[in-house]
Amino acid sequence: MNKKQPKTTAKTKQAIKDAFWELYKQQKIEKITVKDITMRAGYNRSTFYAYFTDVYDVLEQIEEDLMPGVEHLPPVGVTVEHQTDLINNLILIYEKHSEYYSVLLSEKGDPGFAIKMKNVFKSMMMESVKDQTATPMEELDYALEFLVSATISIIKHWFQQDKNMPKERLMPLMYKLMNNKFVQDLGIGWR
Repeated sequence: MNKKQPKTTAKTKQAIKDAFWELYKQQKIEKITVKDITMRAGYNRSTFYAYFTDVYDVLEQIEEDLMPGVEHLPPVGVTVEHQTDLINNLILIYEKHSEYYSVLLSEKGDPGFAIKMKNVFKSMMMESVKDQTATPMEELDYALEFLVSATISIIKHWFQQDKNMPKERLMPLMYKLMNNKFVQDLGIGWR
């Protein structure tokens, strides 16, 4: 790893990521070369390889930077406040990084990113609720798969539609769509 000053190292690494991102927004990753990235960033190939193994590693590191952490997940429970907090947090995360999410979650983006994002939230939610319910783990797994996938999908669709409905109308609609007897019985539904 580079022995330069941490600020310089971070700045260089970010410049390479930014150059990659500008190219990625325009073309498939298979068409992007290290040469393209370094020319755009103003660095040489050896600088690129000091930080990344290849173009896929750049994408992977960008995706890791965008992945929400535990701090973005409020305590999960059956109260309206918990579900409102979760949806608000997801919307805020998406808004903060919409330039990236709009590309990564689109048809031309990385199909694996949506799966990674879903798995992060699902895993965090599973940890939060598994001790609060007597529901068999297999059923809980399917219910969380549905809830997290649907939530991410709806938020993604909302942004793709240029937020054509106020958030204050979207959230009750999400509750209504996801509020079914099975999910209610598990005690994890949006209410």
